Amino acid sequence: MKHLWIAAAILFVLLGGTLGNSQYLTSIIGGYEQQLTRAQQLASRGDWDESERITRQVYADWEKHGFYFHSLLRHVDIDEILLTFHEVQEYLKLEESDQYNAANAKLITQLGLLAEMEQLTLKNIL
Repeated sequence: MKHLWIAAAILFVLLGGTLGNSQYLTSIIGGYEQQLTRAQQLASRGDWDESERITRQVYADWEKHGFYFHSLLRHVDIDEILLTFHEVQEYLKLEESDQYNAANAKLITQLGLLAEMEQLTLKNIL
């Protein structure tokens, strides 16, 4: 009976860690999505400098969490997001509105999917 309680305790700790990780990742990604959406709105108004500054700030924060992301998430997804960040930054420098909007929307979607992947849902379990 003692082994059953130990196994249940370990399972409970792992479940708590999983849920905590999911909440933490969702909060980080949610902030990125908001900031990138704001950057896109500024770019549509012609404020390319502020849009670029916000995007650089989001990217710097992404890099700050790099070890965490690479430790717990799929590398393929992380690498794709990094490539899209660089694509977005290049279009910002060129002030290419259409390409920037498409690349930024892609980046926001990729980030959202990354957070969704870590949610404890039936879809993710099966």
